[in-house]
Amino acid sequence: MSYQERIAQLTVDIPDQFAAVAYFWLKNYLQAIESADEEFCAEMYARYLANPDKGSGTPIEDVAARLGVVLE
Repeated sequence: MSYQERIAQLTVDIPDQFAAVAYFWLKNYLQAIESADEEFCAEMYARYLANPDKGSGTPIEDVAARLGVVLE
């Protein structure tokens, strides 16, 4: 049985008042995770924009040489 199926079964077995508490706890938890993810992405994008080296790449040959890989 998957975790989603287990959660669905739990909602059938518990009284409505407890289900409401569990629902709002889970909803707030998921919103917090989404918010943290959005903040992380916004911070990474701001760091990218502030980087003076953005847009300049490293040739694949240089990367391969640093890793000790021989390109043919």
